[in-house]
Amino acid sequence: MIPPRKPADQLKDKEVRWYVHTKSSVKQAMTDEAFRRGVDLWTLGGAVLASWLQAGCPDFPVGTSELPIPAPSPSSSIAGPKEPEA
Repeated sequence: MIPPRKPADQLKDKEVRWYVHTKSSVKQAMTDEAFRRGVDLWTLGGAVLASWLQAGCPDFPVGTSELPIPAPSPSSSIAGPKEPEA
């Protein structure tokens, strides 16, 4: 039997973990990005999904299922000297 719906004032929006299905390379890229951001994979994945939902679940162009992952910008301490302005 399917339980009846609860009134909105009785619903709790608690944090939960659940599984997604993806290629191992995508999981590794997300794990690496989570490390660079100082969060765990679950937190980053949830934030990405929440942002996508808040954006209205936009479609991505066909043929771009393998999106390149941008390299992080180098910090100013390792970026090298600036060119002198002319």
